[in-house]
Amino acid sequence: MGLQNSGAISLDDLHVEVGGTSGTTCSLNDADIRALIDVGSGAGQSIQQYYGQSSETSLPTGGSQINGQVQLKEITVSSYISSGETLRIPSNMWVWSDDRTKAALTIDIACTVVNDGKIIGKGGWGGYYPGSGRETGGPAINVTASGVTITNSSGAYIAGGGGGGANGQDGGDPQDQNGGGGGGAGGGKGGKGYSISLHSPGGVLNGTGGHGSYPSGIVIYNGGGAGGGGGGAYAYPGGGGGRILPGTGGVFLSNNTAGSGGSGGNAGYSHGSPGQGSISHCAGGGGGWGAAGGNGSGPSYPYNIGAAGGAAIQGTSRTVSNSGTIYGST
Repeated sequence: MGLQNSGAISLDDLHVEVGGTSGTTCSLNDADIRALIDVGSGAGQSIQQYYGQSSETSLPTGGSQINGQVQLKEITVSSYISSGETLRIPSNMWVWSDDRTKAALTIDIACTVVNDGKIIGKGGWGGYYPGSGRETGGPAINVTASGVTITNSSGAYIAGGGGGGANGQDGGDPQDQNGGGGGGAGGGKGGKGYSISLHSPGGVLNGTGGHGSYPSGIVIYNGGGAGGGGGGAYAYPGGGGGRILPGTGGVFLSNNTAGSGGSGGNAGYSHGSPGQGSISHCAGGGGGWGAAGGNGSGPSYPYNIGAAGGAAIQGTSRTVSNSGTIYGST
């Protein structure tokens, strides 16, 4: 939080600022205290030099933007702070991943991370014939060190990517009428349809996902989601997952015969769910943030089961305090 700029200041104040316990033994020569003003061991110093100092570092917000959003992609904590320090993610920043196998934020040292912004994993692809795709969502945070504390502030988000919806399959003819599953929240691509070889793109930061359509791009069959994308029916592709928080699910626009995408932390709808129709070759919608994709129809088990959502926080033991919103396991 930072030390006071004037008035009474004590050695105990300095000790607490660097993560120590009030009332326990410390000295001005302790390495973590000296680090506040960047002086070496044994250096002459006075306690007044510590006015206004802080052990906390905020992520820089002056870099490139995407869709008008301040952002950093796939970052590691030790690139910004040292062990025992505090890293703060500003309220206007997205820390994100565009790779399901990589977390948006890797915490590789003992430290405190305070999130005031948005940390999001990558959404999984929707499934497509003959059972390909259907990817699980990726993690938002991966912890690889001990001694880690994570604070998610009021109004902040930590969200795993949504799982891809499963493709649909016609039970009478496995090579006919195969709709693509919706992409998971976090930019997962929609699965292509059997006769329409087109993967609907996922959304950019704070953007909705793509639509499934004929290659001409004229006829739109499936809405992209601000959360998970909707699943396709017949041989049509599913919609891509969006990257809006909390987001609404993508819907099937023509005749409501396929699974809608999940909103927020909700799973994607499966074929035949209430209000979603029951045609035998419908695909499942993409999962909302941190949630599973919907199931598809047909005999293609296990490929007709929607993929799992990604973890909000995974890895080694850590302490988590949450006043905001978390989608996915912790």
